[in-house]
Amino acid sequence: MTSDTLRAPRRPEVTDPDGAFTVLVGDPFQTGSEAAGAVNSSAIAVAQVDLATHRVVAVSDAAAALVALSRDELVGRLVSDFVDGEPTGALPLLATGRLDGFEAARQLRRGDGSVVAAYVWAHVLGLTRPARFGAVFVVDAAPTEPSLRLASPGSDQKVIGTVDAEWRIDRISQEVRPLLGYPPDELDGKQPLSSVNPQDLPQVLAGLAHVHATGRNAVVRLRVRRADGRWLWCRAHLSSIGEAPRFAFTLRSLTQEKIPDAERLSALESRLARIAQEVRSVAFPVPVTEAPVLHDIPELANLTSREWQTLSLFADGRRVAGIADHLGLSQSTVRNHLSAIFRKVDVASQAELLTRLRAAR
Repeated sequence: MTSDTLRAPRRPEVTDPDGAFTVLVGDPFQTGSEAAGAVNSSAIAVAQVDLATHRVVAVSDAAAALVALSRDELVGRLVSDFVDGEPTGALPLLATGRLDGFEAARQLRRGDGSVVAAYVWAHVLGLTRPARFGAVFVVDAAPTEPSLRLASPGSDQKVIGTVDAEWRIDRISQEVRPLLGYPPDELDGKQPLSSVNPQDLPQVLAGLAHVHATGRNAVVRLRVRRADGRWLWCRAHLSSIGEAPRFAFTLRSLTQEKIPDAERLSALESRLARIAQEVRSVAFPVPVTEAPVLHDIPELANLTSREWQTLSLFADGRRVAGIADHLGLSQSTVRNHLSAIFRKVDVASQAELLTRLRAAR
């Protein structure tokens, strides 16, 4: 079997009825040969999987090396042939469109019969739902700390927040204002699911059920109502926090651009790289056991995502060197984030900030 046998015909553009999102049904990620070309040439350890059959369609050299088999020996085989242990049960959720992605620590079975530990992220390819294909990214090992993992904000705009045991927002970052039009302090105590399009609630609930059952992150695609009443398509990473039903989330807008034919392969490779970057960034642990909430310190509504992450680690006992190590930042950058937090919370030093945090508990 070759990837060319999975080629799908190109179909016309379909516009979302809400006018908020345009889905290219002829998305190049949904044609087997084009997506396979991007995977085959990728420097990332990634395999393309047909979600209906769970069979490998394409594989990068780096991924083939991990299982000590050639591409020809891998293509057409079931994913389960290379996994030692019980299945996670999440792959069918990708096939039905209930999840956009999931993570799991797995034992990989190599061609020589040996078994190695690995950490995998599976993610759908393209924007059509249910998706035809998924990508399985393999990371060397699982995160060593079981605490909350939030996507690390990069150059693109991300909102991070947490929800309490009554499913009410108790922390949210300043980026929610430009993304959705809501002042962060107005969202304190609000139920986030009330702003989700009713048609997308099954996906969100399936994602939350998965993270609470497994303790691992899941990704869902959903429409969120903006302050002006319009729906915005977003991708959300969901994480469990301690005991259910509390959870954490990151939110960012989901857009689709048309790709000129001459640039399709390079564009697909770039998209794979961006997904892989999300995979790596989502593994940064951000403990929140001692972090304050908006109700305790209302001024925290002015914090950005990165400042929230810095404050959470600081409140959990980390200092500059430890925060920098966790977030992959320089110590001077961490000090800049702390200085910004000082101004927004109206304190003058780390000692005063710690006192303020302790008084708020």
